[in-house]
Amino acid sequence: MIKDMFIEITKNKRRPFWLGLILIMVVEILWFYASMIRTQTLPNKTFILNQNYLLLMLMTVNGFFAPLFISILSSRIVAIDFDNKMLSVLRVNNQNNRQLYTAKLCLGGLIVLIYWGTQFGLVKYMSTCIHIVFTGHLFIITMVCLLIGLITTLVFQMSVSFIVKRQVFGVLLGVVGSFVAMMTSGMLPQNIMRFMPMLYVSLLNPLVLKARVIEVNQSALINLFLVFFVGLTIFIFTEWYTNKFLEV
Repeated sequence: MIKDMFIEITKNKRRPFWLGLILIMVVEILWFYASMIRTQTLPNKTFILNQNYLLLMLMTVNGFFAPLFISILSSRIVAIDFDNKMLSVLRVNNQNNRQLYTAKLCLGGLIVLIYWGTQFGLVKYMSTCIHIVFTGHLFIITMVCLLIGLITTLVFQMSVSFIVKRQVFGVLLGVVGSFVAMMTSGMLPQNIMRFMPMLYVSLLNPLVLKARVIEVNQSALINLFLVFFVGLTIFIFTEWYTNKFLEV
């Protein structure tokens, strides 16, 4: 598996789509930073600038950008083999479709982990800048929810990109996810978001806004288990499907 992952890194390391992903991350960081600074400087604040608001905004902004980021990441990693008809190379490396899917998922997971680490550092930096002290376990819970949401979204998007040969379809799902999250500020009814894996980062927000009051999401634990098992089911299905139906 390590060998397969290094092959994927070698195939993708000089491709231009990395610049697009970096640009999305930069815009996301600037968006989050500007939102927090703007709230801090408002003379009549609508919200109390505390850990609840900081973590709510972190998950909300990630809900805007993560679907697009992950859809582009997944489609570009998969496209190099399908678009350039390089699947015959698998035979030379004694690699099958199941191994290929797993290797690409591991590479995507590594990038998502870097993305998540950037968000971790960003929120810690912002808390220092605006003098917010994290108390209790809410910070840890939020970061765990963000990580699981990102990974499950990756599994979904990678599976779509691997099964549906037209890579534009997977990217379109990411664009729709980002657009819906942005238009609704991540406040779409949870019963709807549960059926839309590209909105799982927004769904796993442990905080909700009700009548300008930030509250703990009472369905957070249910959503967490749901997203985890959906991701696991998609992964198992795709492993089975690629091994049984996709021909090299």
